[in-house]
Amino acid sequence: MTQAARLAWPGVTLPTPADAKVYLDAARAPLLAGRSYAPRTAAVAGGSPQALGFAVALARTGVAVTLIEDDQHDAQRVSDTLSQAKTQAGISIVVDVSMITNVDVLIEASGAAAPQRLAILTALRKIAAADAVLISLGYDPQFLDDAAQFEDAGRLVLIDTAAPPPHIDLVEIIAASATTEAALTRVEGLARHLGALPLRTSAFLGGSLLAGFEDCAEDLVFRGSTPWEVDAAVEAFGFDLGPCAAQDLRGLDIAYARHRREDASKARRFATPVLDRMVPEGRLGRKGGVGWYRYPGGGGRVIDPLIEDLAREEAYFAGATTLPIPDDTLRQHLVLALINDAASLYAKGIPAPVIDLAATAATGFPPTLGGPLFFAQHIGFRTIAKTLTDLAAVEGRHWAPTDGLLALATRNRLV
Repeated sequence: MTQAARLAWPGVTLPTPADAKVYLDAARAPLLAGRSYAPRTAAVAGGSPQALGFAVALARTGVAVTLIEDDQHDAQRVSDTLSQAKTQAGISIVVDVSMITNVDVLIEASGAAAPQRLAILTALRKIAAADAVLISLGYDPQFLDDAAQFEDAGRLVLIDTAAPPPHIDLVEIIAASATTEAALTRVEGLARHLGALPLRTSAFLGGSLLAGFEDCAEDLVFRGSTPWEVDAAVEAFGFDLGPCAAQDLRGLDIAYARHRREDASKARRFATPVLDRMVPEGRLGRKGGVGWYRYPGGGGRVIDPLIEDLAREEAYFAGATTLPIPDDTLRQHLVLALINDAASLYAKGIPAPVIDLAATAATGFPPTLGGPLFFAQHIGFRTIAKTLTDLAAVEGRHWAPTDGLLALATRNRLV
C-alpha cells in the first residue's frame, strides 16, 4: 500500500499509520460515547442487498429478525443465499406479514424512490410496536420532504451505511422534520449495538463521497481500462475493495437512480454512458448474478470480458479514443476525485476528521493513510489543485478543482 502510494505521488512524505490512527480516533471518540440499544425483535423489508446485510448484522447480535420478501421466488432466492453463506441463523423469511406483531425495530431498505419507500413503511407500520423506531435506509433527497406527511413521522429516521454489504461500520443518521430526540437516540444506540459508529448529519457524507469516486471509476473503464484493472490498482493502494466490486455489492441500480436525479437537476459531472446501459440490460451487480463482474452460482466475482466489449462499444459510439491506463494513473485519478469532493464537504463546515472517517467507511480508503483530506495535506493542497487544473485542461471541466479545494490551496493546510 505505502509503495503504491509513493508511486502515485513520488517524493511525497506519507503519513505514518500511528499518526493516522490518532487523527481518526479523535473523530471516533465522541461517536463511541453513549449507550447501546439492543432490540429483541426486528423486521427488515425491501429485498435489497442492504436489507439482507442489515438482517444478518442484527441476527448476529442475537436479535430475532424477520426478513420480508415480495414473493415466494424472492424468499427462496434469499434463503438459498443465506444458506450458502451460512448466515441464516436467527432469521425468518416471510412473504405474508399477518403473523408478525410488535417488532421493536422496523427497517425499510428497498432502495426505491421516496414515495415507494414511504408506502412500504405505511403498509408495514401495523406490525411495529407502539414505541418501535421506524427506519428507512438509503439516500433520496425527496424523502425528507415527503416524510413530513407520514403519519408516524415522530419515530421515523433516515439512515445510510454507504459501505458495501455486509459491512456496517458507520451509520449516518438524519432526522426528518418531526423526528423525536428519543427516536434518534435509539437509532444511535442500535448502531453501537451492531458495532458501528453512529453519526448524526444534515446530509449524508458517504453517499456524496461515493458519487464522484464511483463515477470516476466508470469513466476510467470508458476511456480504456477495465473494472478489474481499476479495482486492482486501488486495492494495491490499500483500499478494502475496488469501486467496481464494491458497487456490485451495493447494487448498480442505486448509482443508476442517482444518475437520473443528477440528469434531472443538470448536476452530473462524469456523463459516461457505461453504467446507464448496464442496468437496463439487467446488470444489477451481485444480486442479479452479473454487474461489472459475473458471480456464477452466487459465488465470488470472476472477470467478465463482455463488460470490456460493452465499454469499448460505448466509447466507439461516443467517438472517444480508448487507451490502456497505467496503474499509477488509475490510482491518482480515483484518489483525486475523492479529495476534490471531500474538500467540498469541508468547505461546508464539516470537520476534516469526520469526513475522513466517512470516507474510510464508505469508500474503503485505507485508514492507515488517515483519509483523503489527511492524505492530501501531506501531498499539499496547492499541488492537488494544480494537478486537477491540468487534468481539467486535458480531460474536461469535470476535473476542475472545487471551490472548497481552491480555498484549501490558498492556505495549503487544514485549519
